[in-house]
Amino acid sequence: MSEQTTNPVEQDAARGLDLDQQALPYLLRRAHSRAEALFVDIMCVDELTPRQITLLTVSAQHPGATMSELAEVAAIDLNTTSALVRKLLGKGLLERRHCPTDARARPIHITENGTDVLRRVLPHNGELIEAILAPLPPEYRPLFVKCLRLMLGIDPPA
Repeated sequence: MSEQTTNPVEQDAARGLDLDQQALPYLLRRAHSRAEALFVDIMCVDELTPRQITLLTVSAQHPGATMSELAEVAAIDLNTTSALVRKLLGKGLLERRHCPTDARARPIHITENGTDVLRRVLPHNGELIEAILAPLPPEYRPLFVKCLRLMLGIDPPA
């Protein structure tokens, strides 16, 4: 790193904080970046992002969902979901259909092309999980996944 002049207040604020040991958000961000890079290497096709593949998967599991429903299930904010859905619509991987009971509603469905993408991608999920967990000793892997599920509120506390 290049040397820059800093004032003593700035130096004091950061002194003593070892990012690799004490900054959990920093470690989580690095772990997320590593997982996303592995996801791209192993599972991404047709220049799709991990979030786009997530939305394709959620759309296949919840045919006819609204944008809000997709956002909630995928755990992606509504604005980001909207932008991602627009891209997937443009690629012909999702489509909006008219709702017979509500003329204003435009439920979202995966297309046959979107289903084909999932058929190519999803069989590699086991390989992705192995790659993500590879640095951990095998006996720690289930505990690590359990801790993530607890942190996210997926599993109830014991």
